[in-house]
Amino acid sequence: MLSRYTDGLIKYHKWIIFISVLFFLTLGTGAKNLTATSDFRIYFSDDNPQLVAFENLEKIYGKQDSLSFFIQPRNKNLFTKENLTLIWELTEKSWDLPYATRVNSLTNYQHTAVEGDDLNTDYLLDDPDLLSPEKIKYIKDVILNEPSLINFLTDKNGQVTIITVRLTMPNEVSKANTETILAARELREQFAQRYPDVKINIGGSSAAGVSLGDAVATDMSTLVIGSYLVIITALILLLRSLRGMIATLLLITFSIVMTMGIYGWFNYTMSPVAGWVPSIIMTIAVADSVHILISYFHSLHNGLNRNEALHESLRINVNPVFVTSLTTIIGVLCLNFSDSPPFQDLGNMVAIGVLIAFILSMTLLPALITWMSIDKSKINRSSKVWMDNFANWVILQRRKILIVMSAFTLVIINFIPNNVLTEEWHNYFDDSFEIRNTVDGVNQNLSGVHYLRYLIKSGEENGIHEPAYLNTLENFSIWLKQQENVAYVSTLADISKRLNKNLHEDQQSWYRIPDSRELAAQLFLLYETGLPRELNLDDLVNHNRDSTLVTVIVHKTDSEFLLDLDRRAQNWLKQYAAKYESSEATGLDMIFAHINHRNIRSLLKGTFIALILISFVLIIALKSVRLGLISLIPNLVPAALAYGTWGIFIGKIDMSASIVICMSLGIVVDDTVHFLSKYLRARREKGYDVNQGMRYAFNTVGIALMITTAVLVSGFLVLATSHFSPTWVSGLLLAITLSYALLTDFLLLPPLLSVLDSKLYKNTASK
Repeated sequence: MLSRYTDGLIKYHKWIIFISVLFFLTLGTGAKNLTATSDFRIYFSDDNPQLVAFENLEKIYGKQDSLSFFIQPRNKNLFTKENLTLIWELTEKSWDLPYATRVNSLTNYQHTAVEGDDLNTDYLLDDPDLLSPEKIKYIKDVILNEPSLINFLTDKNGQVTIITVRLTMPNEVSKANTETILAARELREQFAQRYPDVKINIGGSSAAGVSLGDAVATDMSTLVIGSYLVIITALILLLRSLRGMIATLLLITFSIVMTMGIYGWFNYTMSPVAGWVPSIIMTIAVADSVHILISYFHSLHNGLNRNEALHESLRINVNPVFVTSLTTIIGVLCLNFSDSPPFQDLGNMVAIGVLIAFILSMTLLPALITWMSIDKSKINRSSKVWMDNFANWVILQRRKILIVMSAFTLVIINFIPNNVLTEEWHNYFDDSFEIRNTVDGVNQNLSGVHYLRYLIKSGEENGIHEPAYLNTLENFSIWLKQQENVAYVSTLADISKRLNKNLHEDQQSWYRIPDSRELAAQLFLLYETGLPRELNLDDLVNHNRDSTLVTVIVHKTDSEFLLDLDRRAQNWLKQYAAKYESSEATGLDMIFAHINHRNIRSLLKGTFIALILISFVLIIALKSVRLGLISLIPNLVPAALAYGTWGIFIGKIDMSASIVICMSLGIVVDDTVHFLSKYLRARREKGYDVNQGMRYAFNTVGIALMITTAVLVSGFLVLATSHFSPTWVSGLLLAITLSYALLTDFLLLPPLLSVLDSKLYKNTASK
């Protein structure tokens, strides 16, 4: 059957190439329909409980999407006429940005003061032309003595400030983000020309979203090109066949373009992690081609003609290539257990790419080999001699090697617990992205970058004016400010204390909660009545005045700290605010904090299921239950060693690192399957003994395993050069895992087989 199939490939190779090109063009044109998203929320499923809670909060208190201008005068003094004028003008212009619904800055801060029986609320600066030295001093005194502004809109020394723009985005968030940031950059450029001594950085969730899109575009261009260059170099150096290299590049190009084209025809919106897909498919597709080509070259060296060599190459590779493709597909499909849709899409896209690569390796590649008349490569006999010597050394030293490898494995995996499950979204981008510089600047000079919001319900309409409720908010605020890394806390109690102080001639002793509900309500009504409509308090209190938000801003930290802070906050609320209904902390930061733990649990479940399925596949493919189970050892050890090594040098497992166990599981099996298939072929077909079987396996597949590993590792190391943290983390960890895979298949699997072979082969032969 296979022989007739190969004859057909040889006979109709031109038609096969033509049909392949036709499919390539038809499917590939769909790639133009692909779009990228810049919405952070794509990382979360629609039923994510933290996302649902966050969106419910937004329905009441408004959207939390934002844009900011972080302003740093080079003279480190905000309180000059020029700098205050800049802040005022930029504030006014910011209202004209697309989707802007609210702008907060120092100049439009609603300052309150009592004149006679009236409580006046007005802009701190409403006309920069009227700025006099006395006015500037007054503004400085007000700002630096107002607790609600320090570490929020400015630092305690008045050296930097931030203008925040609240955005109400439409459903097409990506387009809206791009439109907003382009307008903000144009506005920034205008001010940069007029005020060259002031540095203005753009930040906010909208800027972070656009940076995600930029990361996708950058990775899709630079990493794919880089991977191609690495693979071309590796194939030329290791394969030493120009035509073989060209055939391999055509196969991986067809695989990538056809995969992306299929998703393009369905108008797929790409997430940042989708930028990894071409490089991953590229590196995996190489493995199929190299094994077929190396076997083809090996047969040519043994005296077969080209057609006979192709027959033999497909005969000995069709099963292992099919099995390795199947196990790889099973492994990446376990990403569907992820709680994050982009990682589900990543697994599905890679699975389709691997399937296409297998089909092309069984059709297009043999046709290209026939059409291009790929002849004997320059791989000479020295490689066979070297591999013979290596095989002899492994066989002679098998017990010592087994002991050393076992001890090494135990030592390294002992460091796995050093890894902490955490997420640091603010470190997704390196300093080549403006958003990273803005985040670092805000974190170092102002409040921080993590926003947590607590909804505290009073339990009755207008109950927010009750002194007991306000005192609870105040006490909660005091407790929060005492916690590590907490930089700023804002509550309704702050406004009530300030108004109470204003009412009593700004005496500091009256900076406290009003004594009666009636007074608190009256002050609040007077204050709210004086506010401009666009700066009302709808982002702080709800319509019924029965609940308010407590906003907590935290310095740069990781998700573990945020989760722990929220747990301690929940305990405080249960103990000291039991009469009031309160929520868990909400916000994008908390959604990211929760999803990593949930993602790990889901992926472990998926990995377990994938492991069972792969075990069944190996048992069937190897025709031995015991051998199939034993083969799992070199399949699981590489990932364990990789995560152990990660625990030594990095020690943090985020979402991108957590998916590697699924991504690598199926790929690692490839080496084991190819080695075992050649070993068992020698034992069953040729009647070789253990030592001869080992040598045969090393000679027929050893070089191929080294080449594929070198190409795979090099390809994934290209990902490690990305400026986007999820990309370089996964690329580096995959490279480490596959390096260990070759080590275990060369130094752990052969000694295991040598020691256990008599029982294993007896069991196999009886089937």
